[in-house]
Amino acid sequence: IVLSSLVAYVLVYFSIWKGVESSGKVVYVTALLPYLLLVIMLLRGVTLEGASSGLYYLFFPDWSKLGNAKVWRDGVNQVIFSSGIAFGPLVHYSSCRKPDEKILKSSICLPLINSMTSLLAAMVLFSFLGHVSFTLQIPIDEMQIQGVELAFVVYPAMLSLLPGSNIWAVLFFLMLIMIG
Repeated sequence: IVLSSLVAYVLVYFSIWKGVESSGKVVYVTALLPYLLLVIMLLRGVTLEGASSGLYYLFFPDWSKLGNAKVWRDGVNQVIFSSGIAFGPLVHYSSCRKPDEKILKSSICLPLINSMTSLLAAMVLFSFLGHVSFTLQIPIDEMQIQGVELAFVVYPAMLSLLPGSNIWAVLFFLMLIMIG
């Protein structure tokens, strides 16, 4: 843990060591790389056999599960963790804004962008789960993949289906480090 923390501190230091102006250039990579990777994985995911069943499962839910408290708990956890990431930029924007600048636009746009990013990531995930479901002949709702397994099992498995998978895997884990 100490070594991981040291690496994180060194990365943050070298990202902003020339001041706030240089960190703006770092943001171009750290903010756009996740979207680039997600779009590439989505394009690959929708071309896989069985991806349509995964996307169908995502967009046409089983309404009978709404009576289950676990579904609501998982939904609340997703919203809290997902919105928690957008909370930092909102605080930053409020402290760096001009006195006459309105923050209402940012406070609406950031959660919307955050939700659309979650939807994009879900589409990538479910297109791949549909493919795995088709390949292994297991219904999607019987797959027991959740939590950390999503980032460290499902997405790397998805990247292995791309040409030049080793390069994509390195980019993906670099992206996880940068996001963290």
